[in-house]
Amino acid sequence: MISFSFCIRCWCIFLLIIIAALFSGTHGDCDFPPRLQDADLKTTQNSFTIGTVVEYVCRPGYLKIPGRNTTITCLSNSTWSTPDVFCKLRSCGNPGDTLNGEFHAEDFNFGSVVNYTCNVGYNMISKFNYRICQTDGTWSNAVPQCEAQICSPPENILNGSFNPTKDEYYYQDSVTYKCINNLVLVGKSSMFCTEFGNWSSAVPHCKGVNCANPDVPNSKRLSGFSGPYTLNSAITFKCNDGFDIFGQSTIECNIDSQWEPSLPQCLGRCGSPPSLLYAELKPDFVDQKTFSSGAEVQYACLIGYNPISGKNSTIICHDATWSTPDVFCTSQICPPPENIVNGSFIPQKDQYLYKESVTYQCFNNMEIVGDPSRFCTATGKWSSVVPSCNDSSAQICPPPENIVNGHFIPQKDQYLYKESVTYQCFNNTKIVGDPSRFCTATGKWSSIVPSCNDGNTAGVILGNTVLMLTLIIVTQVLGKFF
Repeated sequence: MISFSFCIRCWCIFLLIIIAALFSGTHGDCDFPPRLQDADLKTTQNSFTIGTVVEYVCRPGYLKIPGRNTTITCLSNSTWSTPDVFCKLRSCGNPGDTLNGEFHAEDFNFGSVVNYTCNVGYNMISKFNYRICQTDGTWSNAVPQCEAQICSPPENILNGSFNPTKDEYYYQDSVTYKCINNLVLVGKSSMFCTEFGNWSSAVPHCKGVNCANPDVPNSKRLSGFSGPYTLNSAITFKCNDGFDIFGQSTIECNIDSQWEPSLPQCLGRCGSPPSLLYAELKPDFVDQKTFSSGAEVQYACLIGYNPISGKNSTIICHDATWSTPDVFCTSQICPPPENIVNGSFIPQKDQYLYKESVTYQCFNNMEIVGDPSRFCTATGKWSSVVPSCNDSSAQICPPPENIVNGHFIPQKDQYLYKESVTYQCFNNTKIVGDPSRFCTATGKWSSIVPSCNDGNTAGVILGNTVLMLTLIIVTQVLGKFF
């Protein structure tokens, strides 16, 4: 078993070792001085005791800032003092402009690269298109050079020429073409040298242009009375009275010796549209008296006529003439009407058109009862009811009704067709109604039964009415008091 005194000795030895280690870490040399980005140490020694001073010198491409300290010191705590910022990048100044170009750079300090580019239409002819700021404050290379794009001479044309003529043409140099012998230049007359070394447009050519003298019937000219008509020659037309122009009034001679747009037409106006038996003009066209060529009018079927599917109800005016209309309406049709007993109708057909009529007739001298004439209506049905035939010679009526205060004459047990009676009143009373009635073909008496009326009857009735109203009023008044 380890004694307590032995443990104490071990602990003391361990403590001394730690103290020695700590003493050696806080009292001694400094580490190697720190490295700086823009400066180098001006010494070759390897150990640095407390109080040692070391100096830095600016690296190539950097300049010392006047008044700044370039040294650091090993301090008592074995660390180096903080160095000043005593170096700055060297500047090379403006790298120089290039004609017909430009450069691009963030700054002009040591290590900066300046890139040059040429303007549109110019090419870089130098080996290097950049300059670098060097350690001695100068720029590398010479200022790059830009040269204008070159185009080869343009093509010659037949029956024409261009100006100016040169061995070489530079960017934006232009030439102008022209024709001889009154020929017309087709294409652009001028073109220029582009940034790509080619010409801006195709080479034009020379061409003869001559349009024929145009003829527009029923018109007169306001301009362009005589030729020759070459490129862009113009003529303006006006139609004579009663004619309308269709197309452009002014035309021009184009490069293909054709009039453009095509020649106009002067077309006559139409009068009123034709009248049709089965149709009428729609309201929009009724009041119009004249119509220009090309105008369209529409018809609508009259009552009793129906439109035919697929047929055109429109006509068109063309040079004072209306087009022939289709038959676009068909008449309403009625089937044959009903036959009657003891009679017939004429004419007899398989079908009847709108407004066609038939007439009924009775056989054996029998009398027609009802309207003998019927016609086909717009709805496809027959007008009125079907008549009938009646043997009037055999028709008998019973005695008619008697009347109060009167009688009729003659009086018989029966009466034949068309026999009549006359009513008379007694005691000076007056007949009210038609006093005469006759036996009809149906076995009934005509008109209603008359009556006999005393002239004083109305006065009596009025007096009784007044007396009755008076009694009612007196009764109501007395009732209020009793």
